[in-house]
Amino acid sequence: MINVADVLVVGLAAVALAGLGWIFFGPRRATATVLAGGVQRLEVTVRGGYRPEVIRVRQGVPVELTFDRQESGDCTSRVVFPDFRASATLPAYQRTTVRLDPGETGEFGFACGMNMIRGTLIVEPAAGGPADRAGDEPASVPGSPAEPAGDAEEAERALEIADLARRVLAGVAGTVAPFGRYEQPDHDRHRRRLRVQPAGHRRARPAPGRSP
Repeated sequence: MINVADVLVVGLAAVALAGLGWIFFGPRRATATVLAGGVQRLEVTVRGGYRPEVIRVRQGVPVELTFDRQESGDCTSRVVFPDFRASATLPAYQRTTVRLDPGETGEFGFACGMNMIRGTLIVEPAAGGPADRAGDEPASVPGSPAEPAGDAEEAERALEIADLARRVLAGVAGTVAPFGRYEQPDHDRHRRRLRVQPAGHRRARPAPGRSP
């Protein structure tokens, strides 16, 4: 039979799996840089990851990202922007500025030297570009090819979360099912096997010295 401990263990496992799904597939907020003196600037904390890990900048405006590294491990000792052909060594407990020139729009990844810790640089169209003129054009019908890429990405991420939730529920159901099929032992059958035969049916032992 299912007891409270079994239900508690299964519930905690489901919560843990849902939390992992949210961490890996949940929506991520982008942090915009601050424009000052014709340069887009932002400070990124490096400690077991990049915070923020998603950075939003404008096309055609120089970018300066200051990495504040607050650890001494080898993994984050270097940051690489492969699409910009830029990289920099990040000394421990120091601030290092990386300068980029975002000439094209899109999403560009950056990572540590071991490619284990990653971030994303989102380059939006420059002021007065196609994105700023979109407000003067008729709104597109949802689901049409003109739908923003960000909405499509969020929809895809929502589908991944829903699929993970279905997998969690299926796993919980598979874990609980064996407990529901538990059968009580047949004590009556066991007693019947151990029942002693009546005395009249016992075979008499031969007397000493006599042949049977």
